[in-house]
Amino acid sequence: MIRKTLMTLTILLSQGYTDNTNDSDFDGVPDYLDQCPQSPFLCEVDKTGCSTTILTLPFETTKENLDITLGYGYSTNEDLIDREDQKNTKLQINYYKDNWSYTLQTGYYSHDLHDGALDTIVRIKKRMRLNSEFVLSLGGGLRLPSYDFEGNKLDAVFYSSMHYYASSALSFFAGYNYTHIGDDEVEPIIPETPYGDDDDDDDEYIYQGLQNIHKFYIGSGYFFTDDFYLNLLYSDESSKFIGEHRIRNISTSLYYKIDKKWFSTLTYSREVFDEDLHENLLLRVGYHIW
Repeated sequence: MIRKTLMTLTILLSQGYTDNTNDSDFDGVPDYLDQCPQSPFLCEVDKTGCSTTILTLPFETTKENLDITLGYGYSTNEDLIDREDQKNTKLQINYYKDNWSYTLQTGYYSHDLHDGALDTIVRIKKRMRLNSEFVLSLGGGLRLPSYDFEGNKLDAVFYSSMHYYASSALSFFAGYNYTHIGDDEVEPIIPETPYGDDDDDDDEYIYQGLQNIHKFYIGSGYFFTDDFYLNLLYSDESSKFIGEHRIRNISTSLYYKIDKKWFSTLTYSREVFDEDLHENLLLRVGYHIW
């Protein structure tokens, strides 16, 4: 009887020790002491298991903040004959205050045929925290026609997104953007018959006019450390050209905080479900002015 009792106590004590040393988020603090049980993987934590820094991206701050970023990258579009590859330089200024953000973006492009200014974008957004887990963002912007091509006019964009913060490190988001295309429409080229051209001239493209753009996206982001963030998203966007297929992209962004003032981002996107190659890569380096 005594032997059975001792064996039972040993099993119970072993089980209790196992439970007390369980560390579900691998931060070195047992769960029974961990006040932040879902802290980011590999981040530095204090004795309570909570991150020693506040994990926020620049656009998530509630403090007044002004930053400037300079980016360089390339884009590839095999639908554009003789100028499939294009180099892009982009300058962006962001100002944040009281959950409002104001953005000015401009840039310069170059390829084998010619170079010039990209469209200039101005936008404003408002972040509204619905509760501790959900944040709604709404905004609008204008795309100014600084890109020099025939028919380029002012476009207007509406932005909306919803973020769900599952923990201090993990978030999920989805959004919808609407772009009103103000460009002048070139006279449509339509087939001479319902089945195509009659003149056997091997035309591959039939222009049918312009339309407004609807874009939907969904994704997730994660802080691996206090300074390193990565997200992955899928987007589905209509083309501004009537009759063209929808644009479906997989994209990812990496954010790295170099120090208190400097940060960098790397963004890559690639169109899927299309035989021709469409991809974009942009590296930015940013500086917090205040």
